[in-house]
Amino acid sequence: MSCNLTSGISKGCRDNAGGIVEVYIGNYPSGYTAQEWYTETEGNVSSITGLTVFTFVPNKNSSNWVENIQSSVENGTIGYEQVLTLVFSKNEATKRNQIKLLGQANLSVIIRDRNSKYWLLGAQEGMELNGGTSSSGTVLNDLNGWSITLQAKEPYPAYEITAAVVSGLITD
Repeated sequence: MSCNLTSGISKGCRDNAGGIVEVYIGNYPSGYTAQEWYTETEGNVSSITGLTVFTFVPNKNSSNWVENIQSSVENGTIGYEQVLTLVFSKNEATKRNQIKLLGQANLSVIIRDRNSKYWLLGAQEGMELNGGTSSSGTVLNDLNGWSITLQAKEPYPAYEITAAVVSGLITD
């Protein structure tokens, strides 16, 4: 692999939108090592095997994912911390039970952003629930519900996935 630049980044059009529409979460595929359960070329995933996902729909305008580049000049290393924050309204047993399971599992996560692009988070190591809160709220318009954070530490940035690949993985 060459470390030399091969192109630049153009400004592009002003046709971009922020935010997450849906999140698809499943158990990290067992019986596979990293890069055996998906096919990736130049940052694009064209197939996935052994993954079944469930749809999680966060509150509108409330959730996001951030990818922090973590570099060490001294060690000659670079990694990517992927942090996904999801907000769900209404404290109730069904949400409590699912969030409890999220906290116990090693996860594969796909997000669909507002630009109708899909991104695979935790491809190599999986994602884990690493924090969150459940709140009653104080005044009428406060959140009564959950805010949770999932995190992955990866050797590569998140991969883009085609919609056709994702649609074949969804069970609900």
